[in-house]
Amino acid sequence: MSAAEFESRYQQDPDPWCYTSSDYEREKYAATLAACGPGPFACALELGASIGVFSEQLAPRCQRLVTLDAAPTAVAAARVRLVPHPSATAILGSIPAAIPAHEYDLVLASEILYYLNEKDLTATLAIIRERLAPDGRLVAVHWRPAGPERPRDAMSVHGLLREQPWLTSSESGGTENYVLDVLEHR
Repeated sequence: MSAAEFESRYQQDPDPWCYTSSDYEREKYAATLAACGPGPFACALELGASIGVFSEQLAPRCQRLVTLDAAPTAVAAARVRLVPHPSATAILGSIPAAIPAHEYDLVLASEILYYLNEKDLTATLAIIRERLAPDGRLVAVHWRPAGPERPRDAMSVHGLLREQPWLTSSESGGTENYVLDVLEHR
């Protein structure tokens, strides 16, 4: 899916994936938040943050939280949701080009990496490698079923992450619906 296609979905429905009402999302968010750890994180990055439902839960654990999404309508909703968290910033931009140049001790990639084409996925991993602090944590969680709008499935993305020589897998899991990995920068 292109950024325009994501934006179109948000214009048609402010919560097209039912982030605020889905039992699946609530359970996945709880597991993802546990995988992130208690913090505090000096600076965390959330890729593909959508309307900021998870961002709102993560923000209290972060001294600084940067979220990124390519859909203007989603970013506007995230900004409203993050008003109570002045240390959180929702940025409009595409991955990987708009990833801010900071050092992050936590990077979260939830249901986003499988949307990236080969070139953008490779570039995103290179940027994460460069900007993830030593011993920093990459938490990746993706919906297992394949979809025609995604160039790859969850298992191929997570397999690629586990193969990165600069990452050490510290936790793997999930459910029948999603795969979740916690990887640390060597």
